Amino acid sequence: MKVDYSTWKTRLLSIENLKLDVRNPRFSYQSSRTLNQTEIIKYLITNHAVYDLAKDIAINGYLINEEPIVCKEGDNYVVLEGNRRIAACKIILDPYKYLSAQKAKELSKYGSINDKISCKVSPTRRDADTLIYNKHTGIPLQKWDKVSQDAFLFNLIQNENLTIEGTSLKLNVTPSEIRKALRRYSIHQYSIKLFAESPYELEQIQEQGFPITTFERFYDDARGAEFLGLRFDRNCNIQKRLPSEEFDKRFKFIVEQILNQSLTSRTFNNEEDKKSYIRDCIESQNKVLFDLDIPLSDSTIDKELPEDNHDSTNLSAANPNEDKKVKKSRKKSGIFNGHDWGSTGIKKMDDLYLSLTEINYRKHNDIVGIALRCYIDMLIYEFLRVQKKIGEVNRVDFEQQEKYNDDKYDKLKLYIKSIYAISDEEIDDSTLRLLTKFNNKDNPQKVPELGNMITYIVNHPELLNNDTRLVQALGRFKSAKDFISLQSCNMFVHNQYVTPTASELESMVTTLAPIIDAMYAIVKNEQ
Repeated sequence: MKVDYSTWKTRLLSIENLKLDVRNPRFSYQSSRTLNQTEIIKYLITNHAVYDLAKDIAINGYLINEEPIVCKEGDNYVVLEGNRRIAACKIILDPYKYLSAQKAKELSKYGSINDKISCKVSPTRRDADTLIYNKHTGIPLQKWDKVSQDAFLFNLIQNENLTIEGTSLKLNVTPSEIRKALRRYSIHQYSIKLFAESPYELEQIQEQGFPITTFERFYDDARGAEFLGLRFDRNCNIQKRLPSEEFDKRFKFIVEQILNQSLTSRTFNNEEDKKSYIRDCIESQNKVLFDLDIPLSDSTIDKELPEDNHDSTNLSAANPNEDKKVKKSRKKSGIFNGHDWGSTGIKKMDDLYLSLTEINYRKHNDIVGIALRCYIDMLIYEFLRVQKKIGEVNRVDFEQQEKYNDDKYDKLKLYIKSIYAISDEEIDDSTLRLLTKFNNKDNPQKVPELGNMITYIVNHPELLNNDTRLVQALGRFKSAKDFISLQSCNMFVHNQYVTPTASELESMVTTLAPIIDAMYAIVKNEQ
């Protein structure tokens, strides 16, 4: 539900009485116990440059354009947004409580500040979630590190009992981004658990800036996930495909590699880097650190897959004379299994749909990635064809291409005139355009490129009944630079070095499912 921030009241509150948020993701994961107010401030001084901020406020004054966001919990006003700034103000008002004598003396020479501050009061903690998350994952404020962002999302989902899709709508973040965050959170928490008895490593894992995305890069690669014996369930919890002892041994090894910087975004970057790392740092340790001959178990995977004929076993048990050749229906493990996008009467598209319900995407991820891209292309084409918009898409494309060609041609012509000192009259435009191929023919019947079709739909939201959620999701899919995007789909087909992981395929289908639902309904009803 959209929050009307204009109704929030502004109050002048005592800085001394404001409580820093013990649930703030910057530091809530740092300790197994809840930090007190003094510990929070000292943590912020050490890890988030709050002393420097306090010094800046003391010298230049408090900027009024960024009011803290608070909410009343019990008898206290808790700072939901602005914990660094309020901590800095508390330090200025009582520097000797939080700083060394030298730093306190240094800060005191700049004078004090007003002990009250204007704050925006959120009705509840939950009402402020969207605003706070967007602030700290964007540019204007000091960004939370990835671990803090992930902790925020996890806590939000847990505390408010939200689904991933519900969180997506609340924060205007794609479901795939949320799933990635929850997987990273699971990895980070498991790392803390494994190194609980190793204080030095534990401190590094918990500190600001732990490179969790490096770990993500490793397990997002099929070879990395296979080495770890790792997969995630639908709730983004870790599932082990190896015996616990071997799993933990390999998991700890990767964390240690990250901590000692043997595994970084540079050492595990392109395809050649990845091959070298797997060969030199993992396969070379075979029989020394790891038992790489242990087969991966899919028992946990099988438990998650929907069973098609639950009653068949009971029937057999009730009637022992039942033909023993009768077997339970084969489980379908396709990426489209569970989605009702059946027959449209368009044979090739329907065949693709059936294939995507049956082909095991965990084993044949390349094939499924290519088929998924083809299905999306066909469905969007049919969606526009039914609404008689293909010619219009081609017309827009033609006009854009014509403008592009004209601009290029004008630049070339200007260059020729300057180099050879000739006039416009001496240049035969039609011949030059023909030779340079800066000409374009309008073909209303051609099959448009997928990107052009998506752009047209985004620019004409009425085609999706002005459903803002669907239009925005489709727009993000077209323009996003992450792995859940049109660019990624194209790379599945054209780049031999890009292979989607099972989790990426799952995220892509989840992200696109509402769009496919809407388009499928239009196409099916037309047949």
